[in-house]
Amino acid sequence: MPRQSGEPPKYQEIADKLRGQIGDGTYPPGSLLPPERKIAEIEGVAVGTARRALAVLRDEGITEARTGAGVYVRTWRPIVRNAVPRLSQSQWGEGRSIWDVDIDKRRLEAVDVQIEQLPAPPDVARTLDIEDGSPVWRRNRKYLVEDVAVMRSTAYIPDDLARGTRITQVDSGPGGTYARLREAGHGPVRFREELRCRMPSASEAEDLELKPGTPVVEMCRTAMRADGRVVEVNRMILDASRYLLVYDFPA
Repeated sequence: MPRQSGEPPKYQEIADKLRGQIGDGTYPPGSLLPPERKIAEIEGVAVGTARRALAVLRDEGITEARTGAGVYVRTWRPIVRNAVPRLSQSQWGEGRSIWDVDIDKRRLEAVDVQIEQLPAPPDVARTLDIEDGSPVWRRNRKYLVEDVAVMRSTAYIPDDLARGTRITQVDSGPGGTYARLREAGHGPVRFREELRCRMPSASEAEDLELKPGTPVVEMCRTAMRADGRVVEVNRMILDASRYLLVYDFPA
């Protein structure tokens, strides 16, 4: 039967069907999907159409192809990032890492750590409301969870707030940057996060070892003290396929 105008392509229909079967547990994480020829036989389509359907799921980060073994449902358990509890003073204020809220005792490692003082880039200076080129401390690192790269984080703190604290050291101590700011009398009382989903740049894809077609979440967080001064701006690039972003707050 000829396809009606406006109907999705057949390969998309097959991809939607397989995605639904993955979602309902027919094909659980780690399971092997039927090969292209079997899908083509079941759906009554050409092998090329079945191949395109599998490519859709691969590009969405739902499946992965293993050379010589077939196509498997990915086994990664998403990082549930709940912004409200992770940024509460009851977390970092008590000397705990805000990552503890996200990773549920999974192994966390910070690599490629760079701590340096430099002139504030123009966009950072605007956000911090300081003069262009004013000294800031940049804390730049990549985070691995269970040896998988999940985020690149680059934070900027004004020099006059960071100077003389462990913020200028690789290990900022229990509770991290926010706890050190509070000790110095500049503790944040309010946060703002701006999120944008997009495709990664070539350097971001290489840095996070992203599979083709995997998007990122670009997140910019500003931390403010009681008088409204911005005490930190943090630009994060997240592998979108590794996260579930949750915002849980009262009405």
